[in-house]
Amino acid sequence: MSMTPITPTLKLHTHQDNDGIYINSMIMKHKGNNYHLYVGTNDIIYIYSESIALYVLTVNKEHGIIGLNAYMPPEPFPINSFYIHSSKEIKDLFGLQWEQLPALNITLKLINYLM
Repeated sequence: MSMTPITPTLKLHTHQDNDGIYINSMIMKHKGNNYHLYVGTNDIIYIYSESIALYVLTVNKEHGIIGLNAYMPPEPFPINSFYIHSSKEIKDLFGLQWEQLPALNITLKLINYLM
């Protein structure tokens, strides 16, 4: 498997009403297609291309959440997703020093969990 890190254009979509400004979505633009990303504040985003597939790894160390979404152009929504929702689960899967692992290694391991 030959994963290539990419840096596509990311665009934040918001709307404002009387209560304030809301984040609607984050859109990734790549090779003329738009993809809806599922990210939160303080997420670190890593994006890889492999053949025609795109993989988006999000890591939120503060909340102990890791997610991997797989996209197949031109479909704007993920075709597969996998999330880990606790620091304990992350450590159980990757070990106590998981934060030192390269993002590519985490992505390659999580691909095995995509349905």
